[in-house]
Amino acid sequence: MADAFAGVRLLGPPEADGEYIALSEHDVVHLHEYERVYAVPGLYEYVVQERLRCRSPQVAAEGFLRTAARRGLDPGSMTVLDVGAGTGLVGELVRRGGVARVVGVDSLPAARAASMRDRPGVYADYVVGDFLLGDALSAALRPYAFGGLVSAGAFGGTHATPKALQNALAILPAGAPATFTIDERWMDESDPDGFGAAVERLVAGGGLVVTERTRFRHRVTTTGEPIFYELITGYVG
Repeated sequence: MADAFAGVRLLGPPEADGEYIALSEHDVVHLHEYERVYAVPGLYEYVVQERLRCRSPQVAAEGFLRTAARRGLDPGSMTVLDVGAGTGLVGELVRRGGVARVVGVDSLPAARAASMRDRPGVYADYVVGDFLLGDALSAALRPYAFGGLVSAGAFGGTHATPKALQNALAILPAGAPATFTIDERWMDESDPDGFGAAVERLVAGGGLVVTERTRFRHRVTTTGEPIFYELITGYVG
């Protein structure tokens, strides 16, 4: 894969106006310009997984499988919801871990197209929708009896909001394992609109039982600085 993208360069500094990728001398795209990045087979994995050493997919998948095992659940009998499924790496990893069926959800049609192109057969279904819009997505997912939820990096920042997390968890039955990773910058519990406060409200209200909360290095920036996330695992109360 490296040979195919030999001309790709990483550009910074990220604190100015974001991280960029130079595909060629005259073609520069933002790292989060997903429609452009997803359109090139393998480009997202090369840049984010290989060059920026992103660990969230592996950490989330392993966390989910660990939580399911602790609860005595057989992954071979489970249908799992992958929120913010992207190109399908998390779905592929939990399937390798023995999960019977995975249904992906992403707000971008380009993500679904990339997953179907690069990882055909990983998902039993891949739905384009937004958990903030609630009813339409819930209706599309209603045929599935979900036994758990996994998500790597889909919540926080410019991605899904705390309300989206709440709506996603709401479709799971009591006792279902849930695992997600979130940038630690969005976990400040003093921010009433942030994820830290949202998770605390879910825990206090009995909607989520947290069994593991771990800080880890999500990836590095295009200029090499570490970005830290939190892994949160537990089950629906």
